[in-house]
Amino acid sequence: MKKWLVAATALGAAAFGSVSARADSLESQFSWVPAGVYIRGEAGVGFGQGTNFQDSVPTNSTRSSLGTAIFPSSPGNSPYFGAAIGYRFTPLFRMDFSLDYLSAFKVNGSTTGGLIPGITWRGSGDLTSTVGMLNAYLDLNPLVKPWYDLGPFQPFIDGGIGFASNRLGTLNGSLNVLGTIFPGTLSGSTTTNFAWGIGAGVGYAITPQLTLELAYKYLDLGTLSTGTYGSGFPPSIIGSVNPLTVSKSGDLDVHTVSIGLRFAFGAPAAPPPALATPPAPPPPVAAAPAPSAQKFIVFFDFDKSTLTADGAKVVDAAAAAFKSGKTGVSIAGYTDRAGTPAYNLALSKRRADTVKAALVKDGVPASKIDESWHGEDTPRVPTADGVREPQNRRVEVAM
Repeated sequence: MKKWLVAATALGAAAFGSVSARADSLESQFSWVPAGVYIRGEAGVGFGQGTNFQDSVPTNSTRSSLGTAIFPSSPGNSPYFGAAIGYRFTPLFRMDFSLDYLSAFKVNGSTTGGLIPGITWRGSGDLTSTVGMLNAYLDLNPLVKPWYDLGPFQPFIDGGIGFASNRLGTLNGSLNVLGTIFPGTLSGSTTTNFAWGIGAGVGYAITPQLTLELAYKYLDLGTLSTGTYGSGFPPSIIGSVNPLTVSKSGDLDVHTVSIGLRFAFGAPAAPPPALATPPAPPPPVAAAPAPSAQKFIVFFDFDKSTLTADGAKVVDAAAAAFKSGKTGVSIAGYTDRAGTPAYNLALSKRRADTVKAALVKDGVPASKIDESWHGEDTPRVPTADGVREPQNRRVEVAM
């Protein structure tokens, strides 16, 4: 198991190193992912694996009078709660420190092979585990972006190392002496161990700062141990011999499935300031022999379809130009390349609808307006996918 852990750690380090060189080039494409401090909380279920308890000193002179091993069933399932604080370094890589609590495992087992033939003991006890771990995450969106746009979904893989404090309570049970049952207990114990885990999951960006997560993680939590004292056993059967002269211990491995929320305090990278919309030329004083073509451009804030103060002035100028003798108006809505194509197409329609409604309010007949929308197609300033370019967030009014 240790060799496998070392190999997995080396493989993870190589993966993180190989992709870190791409982080700078991907920053601009994923500028909507906030860097800096974040917190997360989660809740779920831990599924314990079966384990064998062995005497910690398994020799004939020191083994328990009640047996050399306990063979428990699986510790069963336990609620799982966790919280973490971390830091995102790039769109690819982040780290956090987590503190998790598994509150309600149940250990069941029985002893065999003791020094007194024909005597077995069966019992059960409560088990809790507190886990502290330093975790590293590789977010996969930037790696698959050249082939497929995952939109708001954020798959990730992770690994971590830390500690686990495993507390096994008193094991209550019964002693079977050739068919006669006697109640008895074995003491519990708390052990603190090195722990490690690996996992994977997927997030969904509700907003750029708030992410819903579904995650799986395998945890190796070290060992859990009994105490060294038993009580309630009939002296006439075992005399003055303490029925548990050495502690018994076993491995604790857990699979967890959880759902949680992650909140990033850092704001998304701010776009460059929008260029001021130049004032529209006044309508011609004298009517030309034939109407001349004119174009007005109304700019919008990022992810908005409402008119700015400058945008409203441009719409007013366009309406005045129409009233000076134009015969028709065509409007076309556009967006920048931040966001998915489907979302941007809908956003460009909302912007075109806003300008059309403002023109109608200013006296332009709706029947004279030809409306279209094009999403992120035909950018005014060509950019890479994901770049928030203010000049591309526009509605063009031509007449």
